[in-house]
Amino acid sequence: MSGTVQWGNQGDARAAVADVRNDGTPTDWVLFKYEGPKSQTIVVAGSGSGGLNELASNLSSEIVGYGLVRKTDRIDESETVKFAFILFIGDKVGIMQKARISVHSGAVKDFIGQFHVDIMASKVEELSDEILTRKIQDTSGSGTRVLEEGGARAANKVAAPRVAAKASTSTGISFSDREAIQELRAGTVNWVLYSYENANANNVVLVGKGNGGIDELSSHLSDEIVGYGLVRLIERIDESDTVKFAYINWTGDNVPRMLRARIGTHSGAVKEFLHPYHVDIQATHKSEITEDILVRTVKKAAGTASHIVHKEAGSSSPSFSSSSSSSSSSPSARPDRAQFKSTASYKPVGVNKQEQGIAIVDGDALRAAIADVRNDSSDTNWVLATYEGANSNTIKLLAKGAGGADELIAHLNDDIVGYGLFRGVETFDLTQNVRFAFINWVGENIHRMLRAKLGTHSGAIKELFSPYHVDLNPTNKAEISAEILGERIRQSMGTADNVKR
Repeated sequence: MSGTVQWGNQGDARAAVADVRNDGTPTDWVLFKYEGPKSQTIVVAGSGSGGLNELASNLSSEIVGYGLVRKTDRIDESETVKFAFILFIGDKVGIMQKARISVHSGAVKDFIGQFHVDIMASKVEELSDEILTRKIQDTSGSGTRVLEEGGARAANKVAAPRVAAKASTSTGISFSDREAIQELRAGTVNWVLYSYENANANNVVLVGKGNGGIDELSSHLSDEIVGYGLVRLIERIDESDTVKFAYINWTGDNVPRMLRARIGTHSGAVKEFLHPYHVDIQATHKSEITEDILVRTVKKAAGTASHIVHKEAGSSSPSFSSSSSSSSSSPSARPDRAQFKSTASYKPVGVNKQEQGIAIVDGDALRAAIADVRNDSSDTNWVLATYEGANSNTIKLLAKGAGGADELIAHLNDDIVGYGLFRGVETFDLTQNVRFAFINWVGENIHRMLRAKLGTHSGAIKELFSPYHVDLNPTNKAEISAEILGERIRQSMGTADNVKR
C-alpha cells in the first residue's frame, strides 16, 4: 500500500472493511484511528450497525478518525448501496498529527477502497445520518429516495437557503448577501464567491458572482484572501440534465497568520451556509481549480467518471457545461448505471518523462496493449507492466492475455512492482457492463531503493492506465483473486447482490 501508514493489524482492518461492504451483514460502519497522539499506527476503533450517528458517538476532539459508512439509496423501485468516507479531525488534535493527515489520507482511502461521497468534519455535530442522507441525495440526484434504517423513505430535509441581510453563528462568523446563493440555485448565475470583509473580521461578504464559470471565479482569487465559492454545472447523461454544485475552499499562500488560525473553527458554519453541494475542492493555487479538474471531480463523485474516454465522433458520453439556465433532472438518469463502452480508438495519455522521472521501454507496445484491453472486440482482457530493473525508473510491458484475473495474478510475485489493467464484464438486468480495474501490486520483497521511488511515480502511472472504475493495492496473493476483483467491480456498480454470475 502507498504512503507511510502503519496498521496495527492489517488483517483485522481488512475484515472490518469487508464486513461493512457485505450487504448480508448488519454492520454498516467502521472507524479507524491512530493508536496514540504521537503514533503513526492506525487501528480499528470500532464498528457497528447504527449508521453515522453511532460512528460519531465514538469520536472526540482529541482524535483523528477515518471511517467508512454504508447507506442504502432507493431510486424508483431499485435499491443501490452507497458508501461514504469520513475524515474527522478533532479541534484538539496536535500540529504534528495534523501534518501527517495529508500524507496518510490518500493511503487510507486506497485501503478502504471505492466510495461515493466523502465528508470531512472537525466537530461531532457535523456528522449525522441526516447530513449523510442529504449528501447522498445531492450526489446521486435521488431526492427524497434515501432509505432510513428499517426501509422507510427519508423526508426531504434540504431546504432553500434562508434570506437574511446578516446572520451570525455560534462560532462568531457572520454572513451577508445570501440572495446571491438563491440566484445560483435558480440558475441566474453559475458561480458565487465569498470572502472575509477584511483580515481581522469574522464577517463573510459577497466578492462576486457571474456566468463565466470557474475561470471567471478564479480571476477574483489572490494569494492574500480566503475564498469560499460555489459553482453550478450541468451534467448531461444521454438525454437528461442534472445540476451539480461544487464548493471551492480557497486559502491563498499569503493569508495573514491570524486569519489562517480562524479558518478551521469557521469550516462547519461556512459549509452549512453554502450547503447543499456535491463535491468540495480545497485549493491554494489556481492550477488546482480548473474547469477540467472540476468536471473530473464531479464525475468521480457521481459515478460517471468511467465515461472520461476519447471516443469516436457521435458516441454518447456524459458532458458538462457551466450553465446559468435552469434544467430539470430525472431520477431515471442513473449515473451509477450509465454503461461504459470502451472502443478501439481509445488512446491512453502518455507519460511526461522529464516531469515524472519515469520512462517507458517501447512505449508504443505498452500503450497498444492497454488499448487492446479497452477494445471490446479484442479477447485481450488484461495487461501488466513492471520496472526494467530493481533500481530502474523505466517501466516495460511484462505480459498481456485473455485468460482473465487468474492469468494476470499468476504473473505477480514478491520481488516485482506490477501495474495492471483488467477488463471485466458484469451482467445486470440483461445489460452487459464493462468495468476496468487498475492493479497496483507492490511485492513484499522489492528493493528498498525502488520502493522509495514509487510515490513519485504514482501520478504518471495512474494517468497512463486511466480511466478505470476501481483500483486495488495488494502486496500479497491473499489480497487479490478473481473473486476479490469481481466483488470490487460489482461494488463500484452498486449492484453487488444483483449481478448475475
